[in-house]
Amino acid sequence: MIYNMYMFDRHCVCIYYQDWHRHRKSGAGSGGGGGSSAFGTTSTTTSMNGHIDGDSGGSSSSPAHSSAANHLTSHHSTTSQLTSLTSIYSEGRMINIEEEAKLVYGVVFSLRNFVRKLSGSQDGFVAYKTSNYKLHYYETPTGLKFVMNTDPSVESLRQILRQIYTNFYVEYVVKNPLSPSEHPAGEGVNNEYFKAAIDKFVKSLPSYES
Repeated sequence: MIYNMYMFDRHCVCIYYQDWHRHRKSGAGSGGGGGSSAFGTTSTTTSMNGHIDGDSGGSSSSPAHSSAANHLTSHHSTTSQLTSLTSIYSEGRMINIEEEAKLVYGVVFSLRNFVRKLSGSQDGFVAYKTSNYKLHYYETPTGLKFVMNTDPSVESLRQILRQIYTNFYVEYVVKNPLSPSEHPAGEGVNNEYFKAAIDKFVKSLPSYES
C-alpha cells in the first residue's frame, strides 16, 4: 500500500506533497485520499531499528577520536529522526505537513550520507524499511529528491519514482514555460495536470492497494 510522496528541490525545500490511504485530523495539514499540497519548508537535523537498502553493498586529542565522536553524534541524531518518523506510522500520530516534511528530509539526508560514507557510492541509498513502513528514495542528477512511503511489503519503487520524474515532472513542470525552475520563498509545484497524472499513475500500480 502506498501512503504518500514528497519532492524536495536541491535547496532542501519540499516543493510537492501528495498522500493516499492517510486520514489526518482537522488542522493537521492536507487530507488523505489523494490530497496534495505544494509548500515550502527548510530542512532540519533533529532520533528505531531498521534496515537500509542500497545498490551495493566534542574535542578530542586525535583525528581518530574526533571522527569517532562525529559518527556517534550523527548516529544519535539519525536514530532520533527515525524514531520520530516511525511513530507517525506505527501510532497514527499526525503532525503538521511542513513539520513532517522536515522530519522526512532529515532522515533521508542522514541515511543518504551514512550510506555514501560506507559504500563510497553517490547513488547507494535507495530504501529504508522498518516493521511499520518502507521509505523509497530517488535522486536526480540535478539534486531533485523523490521520497515515497509504503507498507513494508512493497518491493522497490525506485524505478517508479524515476518514471514520475521523467514522465510527469519533466513533461508537465520542466517543459511548462509558466512553471518556475526554482521555488523561492517556499513556492511549490502547483500544476493540476501534474497532480492528476501522478494520482492516476500511482492508483494504477499493483502496490497501490496491496
